[in-house]
Amino acid sequence: MLVSESFKQNKSVDQTEIEIFLSHLLKKDRTYIKAFPEFKLNKRQEVAFNDFLKRRSKHEPLHYILGFKEFFNLKFKVDSRVMIPRSETENLVAEVIKHVYSQPKREIRKSITIVDVGTGSGSIAISLAKAIPFAEIIAIDKSSKALQITRENIKQHEVSRQVKLIRGDLLAPIQQKVDIVVANLPYIPLSRLKTLEPEIRKWEPKVALDGGADGFVFLRKIFKQAPKILKPGGYLFYEVDGEPYQKIFESSYPDGGGLSKGTEGTKISSVSF
Repeated sequence: MLVSESFKQNKSVDQTEIEIFLSHLLKKDRTYIKAFPEFKLNKRQEVAFNDFLKRRSKHEPLHYILGFKEFFNLKFKVDSRVMIPRSETENLVAEVIKHVYSQPKREIRKSITIVDVGTGSGSIAISLAKAIPFAEIIAIDKSSKALQITRENIKQHEVSRQVKLIRGDLLAPIQQKVDIVVANLPYIPLSRLKTLEPEIRKWEPKVALDGGADGFVFLRKIFKQAPKILKPGGYLFYEVDGEPYQKIFESSYPDGGGLSKGTEGTKISSVSF
């Protein structure tokens, strides 16, 4: 099979996804795939490509088939034990990094402790560890299956001395004062789960998606738990979708409580204590 034929014969599959898969399969960049459409796949490559088509026909996400997802310029192993890291969540990581390095030099020379709650693949925790080498990162998840993937990613990125894994429910396991809490928790209302794309609904862990009746069951808990473990002046950074989150914030902190900021759509917000 020629590369050009793989596109012509499979119009039902997203052409960009075919490009990405062939790039991975042939260990060539996507520019090469476009420039040499007459490149011929060998038998092994044809088998792998047909397997890709079969799996995609069942709505298995591209990144589960590839076995990895790039996030914050790093590559993370992913499979159906963890939610695929979203590109918009890179904004959450960037906000935390910006906050840390905006502190006076005498402060950022000190070690700081950051908790990543609901770590999943570990993409947030590991990205922060790479960007803030003097930070101690505590990564928490209640899923033992997810933590298996996290461990592999920690080993791959050589941050085991910096990132500590804990299995537990939200912030309950934390017995120390910390500087920053980062929370990218499920925030999809239960009623909306059935309307999600099959790639999400059928394949990604429901526990990583289901935010309860209104989507804010975990955010409410975090708003109650975070002040108990954050140092004075500590920050909670969180990601949430849509406008109603502001009502949850206001009901939790009727006096204002700190700072909340975000942009349209997905909100990257923070609260100072």
